[in-house]
Amino acid sequence: INSLPAQHRLSLSGTPIENSLSDLWSQMEFANPGLLGSYGFFQRSFMAPIEKEQDEVQKERLRTMVQPYMLRRTKEAVAQDLPALSTQLFYTEMTEAQRKLYEKEKSAARNFLLENFQQGNEQYRIMVLQALTKLRQMVNHPRLVAPEYEDDSGKFRDVLERLEEVRKGGHKALVFSSFVQYLQLFRDELEAAGHRLAWLTGEQSSKERAAA
Repeated sequence: INSLPAQHRLSLSGTPIENSLSDLWSQMEFANPGLLGSYGFFQRSFMAPIEKEQDEVQKERLRTMVQPYMLRRTKEAVAQDLPALSTQLFYTEMTEAQRKLYEKEKSAARNFLLENFQQGNEQYRIMVLQALTKLRQMVNHPRLVAPEYEDDSGKFRDVLERLEEVRKGGHKALVFSSFVQYLQLFRDELEAAGHRLAWLTGEQSSKERAAA
């Protein structure tokens, strides 16, 4: 797109630096070529010192350079009719069978990680993350890691009860999860009860998502 001939250029983003400062460089290179130098220069001068060392001087320098070319609009400025965000935190208890399985898995993971401890080893860090992810899945529903599990999940039941309250109140609800497999359990349950729902995952095409 940088090779497109244009008299005026505009870059629009809801997440200008969501993942990395490289996002910002890409957009500025399109809208105002050369402003932030080459990508290699930008990496050395801004990305490395800011992302790795939290260099406040370079942060301020970068902010000063891009500010004249950026127009930021917050939700409060453009959607004043939206109500304030209200957050409610609910605690849930695992079922007895779920807790036993969780504790067994937690002990096994802890023992395995202690026996294989290697400080600074990237593979070890991955093993830790895998163990934590597995425990997160078991808290949602043990069936995510043990398909043969036939008992219930405390959190799963609690969410279904909340959804029923919302439905009876004539409202809609968005259920989000990092695990599509977990959402599938809700989908099966809701469809079996005859409730209508929309389904959105990263596996769908843009046409399917738009239709949903």
